[in-house]
Amino acid sequence: MTRKILMAVITTLSITVCLMGIFTFYNSRNLYYKVMEKDLTRSVDLVSKEISSKDEFYSPDIAESIKIIANTTEQRITLIDLTGEVVFDTELNASELGNHLNRPEVQNALKGVLKREIRFSSSTALDMMYIAKKITISGGETGIIRSSISLNLMKDILNQSLENVIGYLGVFLILAALLSRYIIKSLMTPISDIAVFAKKIAGGNYKERMTSFKKDEIGELTRSLNNMADSLEDSFCQLSDRNAELESILKNIVNGIIAIDGKNNIKMINKSAYKMLNIPEDRNVVNKNIIEVIRNHSLYEMVTEITGYPEDSILENTRELVIGENIFRITISQIIDSHIVSGYIIVLQDITQIRKLESMRKDFVANVSHELKTPITSIKGFIETLKDGGVEDEETRNRFYEIISLETDRLIKLVEDILTMSFLDNENNIGTMDKEKLNPVEEIRKVIYLLHKEADKKHLGMEVHAEETVPYITFNRNYFKQMMMNLISNAIKYSRENGTVVVNIRKENSKLIIEVSDNGIGIPEKDLFRIFERFYRVDKGRAREEGGTGLGLAIVKHILQTHNGDIQVKSEVNKGTIFTITLNAA
Repeated sequence: MTRKILMAVITTLSITVCLMGIFTFYNSRNLYYKVMEKDLTRSVDLVSKEISSKDEFYSPDIAESIKIIANTTEQRITLIDLTGEVVFDTELNASELGNHLNRPEVQNALKGVLKREIRFSSSTALDMMYIAKKITISGGETGIIRSSISLNLMKDILNQSLENVIGYLGVFLILAALLSRYIIKSLMTPISDIAVFAKKIAGGNYKERMTSFKKDEIGELTRSLNNMADSLEDSFCQLSDRNAELESILKNIVNGIIAIDGKNNIKMINKSAYKMLNIPEDRNVVNKNIIEVIRNHSLYEMVTEITGYPEDSILENTRELVIGENIFRITISQIIDSHIVSGYIIVLQDITQIRKLESMRKDFVANVSHELKTPITSIKGFIETLKDGGVEDEETRNRFYEIISLETDRLIKLVEDILTMSFLDNENNIGTMDKEKLNPVEEIRKVIYLLHKEADKKHLGMEVHAEETVPYITFNRNYFKQMMMNLISNAIKYSRENGTVVVNIRKENSKLIIEVSDNGIGIPEKDLFRIFERFYRVDKGRAREEGGTGLGLAIVKHILQTHNGDIQVKSEVNKGTIFTITLNAA
């Protein structure tokens, strides 16, 4: 900006200086011409006074007087008769000069006009100024007196003057340019500071302030900009705080949030929505159409339905949709700004787990009802038979009593397992659960001791293989015992006679690994992923005969989940099964 202004000023000054030079040149030349014209007129008048008669005009004696006047004035004087013939000339021979009748100054003199003429003289080969005057004496009109002077000296003077003027004006122009540059710079510096200040404010540096205050319009502008910066800082601080709060809320909210504009282009999406919809975190979906990101026809219908309503109707659209493998409760509502719908908010709530839990709860209630009904019906039937006295044989009666006792034990075991599952399902109970450091080898040997009679019935071997330095674990003692009882008991139940149940205990990095293996009947591959479900039995008939409730492995998995553990299973039909538990070492 400074350079542009300086160039404009220098251009203006240059034009002004040039115009002044031209004006000075022509003014000086005209002034010189006027002076020369007066001198020539004076010379003509002097000569005319020397000539008093016609004879004197043509007399050779008059030539000496005229030459004296010419030498004194440094002019050329010529006498011309009325026919244009040269009578006398102070510098050249009159006989050698041609007729001058057609000369402009001669014509002017004949007309009685005293006017200077400037032209190139062929006789002297110089630029000359001429003045001619017709003289009248006592004898009548005699002739014309012409006085002329060379303009070469005038040209030299004017050229020298012009050179001097150009030199002075050049120096003046340089000084003026330097002074202008200084003045412009002094004026532009605060403007440049204001521009830098404005850029910093535009770049987000709202704490920047200007300190130069002049008592002029720029100073007033500076104070106004500082006041504007104060207002902007306050406004953006409030906006930043609100944005931080909103970002924190959106980041930590469980539900997915998507904001779209009137053209269904995504304007904002939080991390929860990314995770729910399995969108890669490095993919930028902002400004893309939501149908392009989430290819679901039902969602498109929901968006279309709500965008089809008039803007003055405030409403929302809620529906459950299946997207991928998950179930979402989706709510779409309008974004109203100054009574105008500027976009829509889509809220996604993943209810997959809720629906699964509802389904599991229904199945659980149905299974519990079925599992309870069977032993209760059996007990009731045997009791009614005994009560009616229809059994007189003591051996049969004792067998009935034994069946009633077994069904009662099974019923008690089922109720206990149901209560255990209910306790483990309640998250509030997990926080109050007592945990302590346990030696897993000792606890497993205790379980082996309790189950050896059951193993002996099938002539099974029971082995525990443990490393020398097995770490302790932090666990609830009763639940650890119950977990191992269920796993080892299952291994005994489903092992063939004369088989072996082996428990391996080892450490891997910071984890404790417990493996319970048998060489029993195994589990079909199609059932492996379901064996931890409640009341799921691979062989329902045999499981009931063995007294199983169908909750053993589900309880094991829940116990491990409450203790940050994991369980995996590998099995081959007719070769055996291996359950692998992974726990954190204490």
